[in-house]
Parts: sequence; C-alpha cells; structure tokens
Amino acid sequence: MTVVLITGTSKGLGLELAKYYLDSGATVIGISRSQPPIHHAKYHHCTADIMLESSVAVLEQFVESLGVANINLVINNAGSGSYGNHLSDSEPKEVLDQVNLHCVGALRVTKAAQGFIGSSKIVNVTSRLGSIYQNERGDFSGKNYSYGYRIAKCAQNMLSLCMADDPELASAIILSVNPGLLRTDSGSEDAEKSAAEGAKKLASVITAASTSGIYHAFGDEACY
Repeated sequence: MTVVLITGTSKGLGLELAKYYLDSGATVIGISRSQPPIHHAKYHHCTADIMLESSVAVLEQFVESLGVANINLVINNAGSGSYGNHLSDSEPKEVLDQVNLHCVGALRVTKAAQGFIGSSKIVNVTSRLGSIYQNERGDFSGKNYSYGYRIAKCAQNMLSLCMADDPELASAIILSVNPGLLRTDSGSEDAEKSAAEGAKKLASVITAASTSGIYHAFGDEACY
C-alpha cells in the first residue's frame, strides 16, 4: 500500500495532488485547516493548522489512529501569498508568519511523520522566488514580489538542505520541487498552467527523482 501525506489539500495544488494520487490508487492523508471537497474511501483528512506547535502531536496521533506503518511520500505543499513588496509596507509579523508557514510548518509536519518514514521521499514545494542565485542575478528586479514570501521560501530551501544532510534521514530522498507558474490563489500574475497540470508534472518529477536535490516540474531552471 502506497501512503502519501500532503499538506494544504483544501484547494489549489494540494487539492489536485490529492486527487492525482487517489486516482493512482494511493492512500492519501491530507492536512489543512478546512475539509477539502474530496469524497474517497482512501482519503483521510486531518484538520490542523501547521503554524501551531500543537499540530505535531495532532498529526502524529492521527496517523497512528489509521494504523499506517509507513508513509512513502510526504509533500509539504501548504503555503500562501504575502504582502509587503517594499520596506515601507513590509511588516515583521507578516515575514515571521510566512517563515512559520512555509519553513517551520514543513519542519513540524516532517517531525510528526518521522516515525513513519523509512526509504521515503520528502518533498518541499519550493518557488523560484526563494532562490538566492536568481534573486542575486536580478531575475525579479522591478517586480512586485514580497519580502515575506521570498524570505520564507529561501528558508524552506535551507530546510531541505539540512534534511538532506541529516543522518537521521539518510534513507530518505529529500526533494525541493518548483511546481512552475500555476494559476492558484497565491500564484504569480504571469502564471500560465493550471493546478491540475502542475500536480501531474510535479508527481512525475517526484517519481523519477532518485537523488536529493532541487527540481522543476516543467523542466525549467531550478536552483537554490
């Protein structure tokens, strides 16, 4: 039995990923603050806010209640857009909230799942905006991208690198995957692909990846 744990399944990419893996025959454990529009015998929903410390125990107990022995794939997808494109309108709390959601939230979920992880794949859904290299190169100069989101995704990228270097996770493959420019609530104004298209491509990259690293769902440049 293939078991996939996905965060942020209430809408957007997370919802489409859940549908994709259910259609593929997997058992899906979904995590979000609200129930998604999924009615499937193999879908199990855990209502939790991964920005809270209590979510670690909530998720761990939920997985235990399902009698799951192993989680084959963890996809840390939960996220949201942000505001504060300039120093004058950037709020420290918003930056902290973004880091809490995209980076620390992913850390909480992975810690909760650690007892069920063996030779599994752990995926952190990243973004071009979290790339220090691309930001330094000037790819986004003059564009309205927030401090909070870029800082949070950069922090999440470092989380992926820490996990890949952690002997406790030596049997796992740690992936950062950029899903591409998707038309979701938090998508960029230049988004061109649907969430369903992104989910299919992202899943294909996850399946094919045999080593830890950073990947792009549609084959474009991906760098930390």
